[in-house]
This record gives sequence, structure tokens and C-alpha cells, in this order.
Amino acid sequence: MIEGSFELQGLLESILYGSGSSQLSVPPRVPPAVADYSNPFILKLHGFWSESSGELCMVGTGSALLQEGTLLTPVAVLKLYNIKTSSSITTLITGTLESLSPSNDNNYFETISILMPPQLNYKFTIVSGDSVDEISSESHFEENFPIDSVLQGRSFCSKFTSLVFRNVFNLQYTGCRSSKKCLPGDGVIANLPCSISLSAINCTDVLKRVRIFLKFDDNIKHSRHDKRFDPSTTLIGEGIWDDKKNQLHVLLCRFLDIENSWSNAHVGDCTTGLSLRFPTIWSIKETSTIMGKIWTNKTEDDSGYFENIVFRSTENHMHALPDLKYEYTEHYRVRNLCPEKKLGRNRKRRYPSPNSIGMKFNMLVESSEGRTGWGSANALTVNSQLYMHARLSFASIRDDFPKPTRWGPQGRANISYRIDIKWHTPPKLTDEDNASIVPDEKMEITAEGIYDADTGGLCMIGCRKLDQPLGNASIDCGILLNFQFAPVKGLENGGYIRGEIKSIREKSDLLYFDHLDVSSVAYNREQARHTIWTMDLEIALVVISQTLVCLSVRSQLYHSKRHPNRLPFTSLVMLVILALGQLSPLVLNYEALFYHKNDQGTVLFQTGGWLEANEVIIRITSMVAFLLYFRILQQAFSSRSKDGNGKGLRFAEKMTLLVTLPLYVSGAIIVLLVDRANYKRDIVLLPISPVDYWQRSTLDDLKSYAGLISDGFLLPQILFNIFSNSRENALRPSFYIGTSLVRLLPHVYELYCDHSYVEYKGTFIYANPAENFFSTVWDVIIPIGVLLFAAIIYLQQQFGGCCIVPKRFRWSESYENIPMVSES
Repeated sequence: MIEGSFELQGLLESILYGSGSSQLSVPPRVPPAVADYSNPFILKLHGFWSESSGELCMVGTGSALLQEGTLLTPVAVLKLYNIKTSSSITTLITGTLESLSPSNDNNYFETISILMPPQLNYKFTIVSGDSVDEISSESHFEENFPIDSVLQGRSFCSKFTSLVFRNVFNLQYTGCRSSKKCLPGDGVIANLPCSISLSAINCTDVLKRVRIFLKFDDNIKHSRHDKRFDPSTTLIGEGIWDDKKNQLHVLLCRFLDIENSWSNAHVGDCTTGLSLRFPTIWSIKETSTIMGKIWTNKTEDDSGYFENIVFRSTENHMHALPDLKYEYTEHYRVRNLCPEKKLGRNRKRRYPSPNSIGMKFNMLVESSEGRTGWGSANALTVNSQLYMHARLSFASIRDDFPKPTRWGPQGRANISYRIDIKWHTPPKLTDEDNASIVPDEKMEITAEGIYDADTGGLCMIGCRKLDQPLGNASIDCGILLNFQFAPVKGLENGGYIRGEIKSIREKSDLLYFDHLDVSSVAYNREQARHTIWTMDLEIALVVISQTLVCLSVRSQLYHSKRHPNRLPFTSLVMLVILALGQLSPLVLNYEALFYHKNDQGTVLFQTGGWLEANEVIIRITSMVAFLLYFRILQQAFSSRSKDGNGKGLRFAEKMTLLVTLPLYVSGAIIVLLVDRANYKRDIVLLPISPVDYWQRSTLDDLKSYAGLISDGFLLPQILFNIFSNSRENALRPSFYIGTSLVRLLPHVYELYCDHSYVEYKGTFIYANPAENFFSTVWDVIIPIGVLLFAAIIYLQQQFGGCCIVPKRFRWSESYENIPMVSES
């Protein structure tokens, strides 16, 4: 089947009920012989249809645009067979799309085979209310949700489209003793599929019937996005909902005679059954929202016989089924392995309640072998209720942390979790120093146990899924999980959730694994309040700093206007650095001026546009400051040509550039070398929040280095004063002192900040580590350097540019006058 099947359906409708000419869009995945069709090519066709024979023949021309921009005009003939005014499960339209151009012509393309099930006036023939018992003979009376509980007011087709037909299902082969008895069909498949996907062709809400495609796939990721059609691994069938058993029963058929050509393809061998249900009860070994199985009506001696196949949904839709229940089955083992801790007299600390948002967390995992990974722990149920906190939002900070008036024991609660872990394998460096990343390995654990809200201890028994050969999925339930939550108030335990995951099997057991250390940033009410308060403070500091920059530059413009003779003694290199420092945020975040882009997968705070408004304010003030710096730069440059000492000043500027430029370039090279050395040593993702694990990139390091250059903006002016031996008050004190304060305050703030609250990626508003170097060492060195440069400028403008240079290294008067002598 080609991707243009939907366009063909429209074409057939226009033929059967309209004129006799139409337009066909052919997708780009068609394998061409000569040309590379990167875009769909459009064919305008006209022809005739014979109602008696059901044949369609149409000829036309089209247009196609290649990747290099060449426009082609293919000529083709479309032939379709078995077109009827009504259709059933066995009706199949076949045909070809052939090029009429010579094979050596650029417009030529290979013949396209067409295979499609018609949708016009389709009649369900193999399933009906009377045939439900026959189709469901292999299914059992499990406790399932009735259709009304699943639909929740929506129509049958729309609900099944969102829950079933957009899902991917993992396969479990039961009793698959040989490769010939594992799948429908007579052939032998080397690699057994690990998943299936279902897609609807027709659906009726009133009769609750569907016609579907069932596609086997050996890769879950491909099943989600790959629409390629392979009739050898695809089944077509009709299904009906059984209100007695609360199941969907489907009878599936195979595509036959497709080995050599699709021209003789037809539908037959309708001996495969499928049942799909929504279980009402979960357990530690079964947490699938949708389950089902595939079987055959054939006997073991028949050709095409296969053992039953069980499938389960890969996505969790627990919140779509609010009446879902969980059955705790590990009470005995939990009591033995998770003894109750006694509460000390002086340990009346508050811990998150079992229903609070703090029970959901992300974590960093490290094995005893040194491997690292990250994962998520999502609570499923608390006692007999579903855990409904699926997302952390700004409003929930106020609602989900009730503030008790006095301490009181909260007791223990039964709780169940789903824990997903992804291992990150460090890159392997080849001889060319290129990193080849090994695909991530996953660990899926379902656990249940007891949470003690008085001690913050969470102890659970877990079961992990194991992928075995031939796709048989077994479960290892010999896992013990222990977590210790941080108190809601105070910073005990370092403000982290800490714990371990270990196997309770013998070391000689094949399922044994070394223990895993787990850590995660704790999140509580006090930290949330502190974080929100800090965000408001940082936004205010940014606005104040940018306003101070604009006022400082404006004062320098006023100073230059009052004393135009001092303007030529301003370093152009310094003004360029200051202007570029204001220009960089405009270039890197230009879209913030016009629209809000929210492409982060997980958002901590829903701020109602407050952060976005702050972004716009920063960009506007940066643009104003840039324009003011540019104006000073323009005035200083033009004043040099009018000044009689212009040649001497140009010499001083040239010497300043010769000193600063190599210095800045060598610093950038050092940053790149250090970054590369860190990359070669290892890539370990460190948690800076429970939401994200962030790793600095080379671009972040270069941006931080650019911030360091801006911190030392007075260095070019100091060198310029030395080379020109100027004592002119070129810079107004309010300008260089005000700008210096703007540069050093973020580092002072970083030193002062109490890091007891949780810092989230994306909330570094004032002291942003991606825009400067922030650490205890840098936060001391940079402010000292900024204040030292400001003091030197003050001394130079009072006692001369060479006042800081020892007398034996100062320029001689005769040498100072050399650049000022005319060439004659």
C-alpha cells in the first residue's frame, strides 16, 4: 500500500459520484529509478471507469520538485482493478502507477504497486451480534471495565482512537516452541516482532464495530511513526464490542498471494482471533491499562498454527479509568523485609504526606560498578485510592502542601510505585576522538510497600520486567527498595531523597544484580516558598541592573557632551566590548521579543506570563543600552579625526588591541581545551533539579567566557591610558562605577545566596551560569578584579595613565612624542 491511499479514496469518490477526472498526490517515499523525489509529486489525471469490470484507467501529467530545485514533469498512467460501489472484508483494490517516460529520462520513475482496502459503502460481513460467541470462544471472563466506564461520555470511535489505535502493545509469546509456531502464516521469520500496533479503517459508533489493520513490528519506536505497509506482517480484520464480557473481539485475515506481485493479492485465511479488554484490577505483576491476546482457530497439526500471544499496552492511561483498583499482594514479604521504625522523642519532624506532590520525584541512579543513569518514580496508588498528582504546577504549590497547626502522627500507608530507569553509558572514544554512544538500557520496576509519614521512610518490594529470547517476558520480584525522604521543614538529609535498590537473591542467581544508590532533590513547601520568593527577587534585580546600565551610559553621554575634548581619550575597544555584551542576549534570544516559545518537556512553574514579561523587559533595556553604547562609540570614533593628537591616540588604540586580542583569543582556546578534556574524561549527568539533568555544552562555556570579558571591560581603557599616558577624565565616575557594580553584583549575590532551596533549570534569572563563570573561587576573584580595575581608572585619571607602571618601565617623553610628529 502506498502512502497516497487517502488521496486515492478521494479520487475514487470523485469518480464514482462525480466527474471522471481528479488529482492524485503521490508521496515522496516511492523509490524512483533516476530522479530523487524529495517532495510529493502531483498528478492531474483523466480517464474512464468501467462499472461492469470494475477497472479504472487514467492518464495524466504532473509536477515534482527535486531537492536541488529542479522541476520535473512526470507523465503516468494509473490502473486500478476491482473497484465496486460496495465493499466487504474480502474486497481489495489493486493496481499500478506506471511512468510513460523513457527509462533514461529524468522524469521516469519505477512502477508503483498499489494495494488498498476500499472504504466506500463498506459492509461488515464476518462479525455480527450472532457471531460474538463464536469469535470469543478463546477468551475468558476476566473482570473488565464496561464500555460506558471507558467511554466517559465520548463516542465509541473517538475513545478507541485515542486509547487503542494510537497505542503500541508489547508482545509476550506463550509456549512458542519453534519459530514456525509463533506467528500467523506459513513462513518463518528470523526476528520475532516485539510489538504490534492497531489502526482503524472503518468504525461505527452505533453498532460498536471496527475494521482494523494489525501490524507486527520488531521495534517499538518504528511502530509509533512508521506508516510503511508490509502485507506479510499485516493482518486485516473486523471487530465488535461484547457487552457481556466487556471485550473487543476481532476476527483477522491475511493477505494472500503477495510473494511476487500484488496484482493477484486477495484477503483470506480468516482464522486468527483477537480479544482486547480494559482490566479493572492492577497488581505488582500487572499494571497494563489495556490487555489482550491473539490466537488461532486452527489445530496444532494445521499449517499456520501458532501458540497464543499476549499483548499489553506500553503507555499508562490510569487517569482515563478513574475506577481502577489496585490489589496489594506482597503484604507478607513487606512485613518481613520492612520493619516499622520507632519514632524518637525528639524526632518530631514533618515529612511529605502520602498524597502530596512530594511523593513523585526524579532521581539520579548510580550502580556499584560506576554506571550512572536517571529515572523517575511515580506513585500509582495510596491505600485504595489512585495517586492523582500527575503534574507539578504553580497552583499546586499552594494547594498540595497544607500547613498543619501543630505536629501529629500521620501513620503508615500502603503505596505502590512505577519506577523507570535509563542507564547512560559513557561515550567510547575512537582513534579519531569521535564518540559513539551506546543505546540506553532501561529498567522498569513496579513496586508496592509501606510509606511511614512519621519517619519519611519508604520500603517496597519490586518486580522488574526482563526481556528474554523469543520475546518471552518474565518478571524478577526479588527486589527491595528503600528510600528516605527529606523533612518538609529543615534541611536534614541534605535536602535530598536518598535510597537504594538492591536484589535480595543469592549472588549466584542469574537474576542477581549489585545494589543501586539513588538520590533526588527533595521538594517541599518551605523550599517552594523560598524558590518563588527568590524568583521574584532575581527578576527585580535584573530589571534594576539593566536600568542602572542605561542610566550609567546616559550619564557618560552627558559627560561627553559637556566635555567634548575628553571624548577622544575613550577606548574604542572598551566600547565595542560593552556594546557586544548588550547585543549578545538580543541575538541569542531574539524570538523573546515577539513570541513565547515553550518547548521544554517538563515545566516546574506555570507563572501566567510573568517570566515572559521579564524576558521582554530585559531585551528592551538591552536594546536601549546597546543603542546608547553605539552612539558613544560613534561619537568617540568621529572625534578622533577632529582631534590634533589623533595619530597618537590611534597608536595607543592599536597597541591596546594588539595586547587584548591575543589575550582574549588565548583565553577562548583554553576554555575549549578544558571543555574537550572534560568531555574525554567522562560524561556524567549531574542532577541540578528533580526535573532535569543538565550538562554544560561548549556554547555555554563560550558564553560564560564572554561574560568574563565583559566583567573586565575596563582593561582596554587601562591599557589605552598607559599607552597614551593620558590623565584626562574620559570616563565619568558614575559610568565606570555604575557599570562595575552591575558586573560584580551577580557574583556577590551568588556568594550570599543560600543554596538550601531547589534550583531548577530555567530559573537562573539573575546569576545565570550560562552567561558567566559562577563558583566560590570565581565569585571572589571577579569582584576583586572589577573593583581593582575601577580603582586603577580613578588613579590614572588623577595622576596619569602610567602612574601604576614602575618608573623604569614608563614611556619616555621623547618616545611619547614620536607618533605625533608629522611624516614630513
